[in-house]
Amino acid sequence: MSNGENSWGVSFSRISWLEDAIKQHGNVSSIMRHDDIVIEVDRNDGSHITVLCLDAYALGQAAILRVFKEFPKVNFISVGGNWNGYTPEAKALCLAQKVGLYNARELTGALWKDEYWKFHYTDDEGNPSYQYNKD
Repeated sequence: MSNGENSWGVSFSRISWLEDAIKQHGNVSSIMRHDDIVIEVDRNDGSHITVLCLDAYALGQAAILRVFKEFPKVNFISVGGNWNGYTPEAKALCLAQKVGLYNARELTGALWKDEYWKFHYTDDEGNPSYQYNKD
C-alpha cells in the first residue's frame, strides 16, 4: 500500500473514499490496496475483482487503452464521484472486455452483481442509463 503519488494524478482523498466505500459494502469480505490506486476485492461468494481508482470527469477511450496496458489484471474501473463519468466509446470498450466502468453512484450496485460489468440503472422507459460525460 502507498499513500504517495501515482502517474494518474489521483489524490489520497479520492483513494481513501473509494477504499472505505468498498470496505463497507455488504458484498465485500476483504480488500487490499497496492500500487496506490489498485484495490483487490474479495467478495462474499468467493469471487475476486481488481478495482482501479481514478478521478476523471470524462474518462475516454484513450485512457481506457492506457489502463489496459498499465494494469492488465484490472476488471473494474472507478472514475470517481457522482459528477464524474465516461464517454460512450469508453463504456463500449469496457463492456466488450467485461470490465466494469463506474462512477460513485453506480459502484455499489455493480458490486452486488455476478456480471458486474453489465450493471446499469435504467431510465423511465427501461433503457440502460449510463453516466456519460463529454471530454
